[in-house]
Amino acid sequence: MSASRIVFVCTANTARSHLATAAWRRVSDIPATSAGTHPGESTHHGAIATAQRHDLDLPAITPRALGPTDLTNDLIVTVCDRAHEDLDGRDWAHWSIPDPVPAGSDRAFDDALEAITTRVARLSAQVVSTTG
Repeated sequence: MSASRIVFVCTANTARSHLATAAWRRVSDIPATSAGTHPGESTHHGAIATAQRHDLDLPAITPRALGPTDLTNDLIVTVCDRAHEDLDGRDWAHWSIPDPVPAGSDRAFDDALEAITTRVARLSAQVVSTTG
């Protein structure tokens, strides 16, 4: 399969989608971004701390809403159940990653990142760039 960009989507775009984008950038040159179906106000401090613990580049990005051009031009991967339901089948892939925010613990964020990293590795082996 080919893609010019990957968009990782979760509901609030405060944790899982940002971690997925950071993990993707570690293994692929295909551009990636994140978005939310109901974006929050800021990236969760637990996601930032997790990225730091695992040497992931997680820039300070304000959560953003998934836009119409994302849905028509990009490979969409939802990383939470609510976002998947909100998109009503318009995502290419769906990963049911438990939300680490309610627990708020390092372990919850590390577990989410581990699940994301495993899936990102599998996906990166299947996707080639359309931009050459």
